[in-house]
Amino acid sequence: MDDLLKDIQASINSTEMARRKFRDIAAIAGLVFKGFPGQPVKERHMQSSTQLFFNVFNDYEAHNLLLRQAFEEVMDFQLEEARMRKALERINQQKIVLKKPEKPTPFAFPIMVDRLREKLTSEKLEDQVKRMILSYS
Repeated sequence: MDDLLKDIQASINSTEMARRKFRDIAAIAGLVFKGFPGQPVKERHMQSSTQLFFNVFNDYEAHNLLLRQAFEEVMDFQLEEARMRKALERINQQKIVLKKPEKPTPFAFPIMVDRLREKLTSEKLEDQVKRMILSYS
């Protein structure tokens, strides 16, 4: 649980997500020129400008407030890191109960049908599924 933030960042491309969030932050902060009223700057130009700022801040000023805000917004709003942490803590406190059902559960059905597709047979898939359902009824 202590390294959840590191694990999340390692499992996703948080830098790319933060880069996208940084576009909005840079525009609000006035780092990039959005154009005059009625004459907006092309999206491609804004994107390259904010990407340049992001790369410079990320490489040379990792503690920049705007950069940190982009990463924090990704964790808070897109990934809901605090909510995920609470859910994992709740799961960690629960008791795991393993049961062996007598017949396949509804969640197992799609997996079993996929297995039937892999078998080479002249019987139609629909007929195989019907036979499978009858055998577990």
